[in-house]
Amino acid sequence: MRLGPLQKYILIISRTKRIPLSRNILLAYYKGRKDAPSLDDQINAITKALEKMIARNLIIAEGVKTAEKFFIKTIKITAEGRRAAKSIIGDQQRLPIKINKK
Repeated sequence: MRLGPLQKYILIISRTKRIPLSRNILLAYYKGRKDAPSLDDQINAITKALEKMIARNLIIAEGVKTAEKFFIKTIKITAEGRRAAKSIIGDQQRLPIKINKK
């Protein structure tokens, strides 16, 4: 399954946090970029990426659904999403172990 860079970022972040994430955290993807789009375009891109990932059963979203639109508040990764994130990261992930040499 092919995923875009934003979708890969969402999977990796949701896998490392292991709690339901607010969609405001996902705006950090665009921080520090020289060619970052406007805030409205960022929100639209994140919304489209989340909706595609929900359709692929990679994440579960919580929010309010109206007749025309779905307002996503939080997201949570599914088992299938964890497997996809593991294949993106690789089989072994570096552990954040600090060795103090005295």
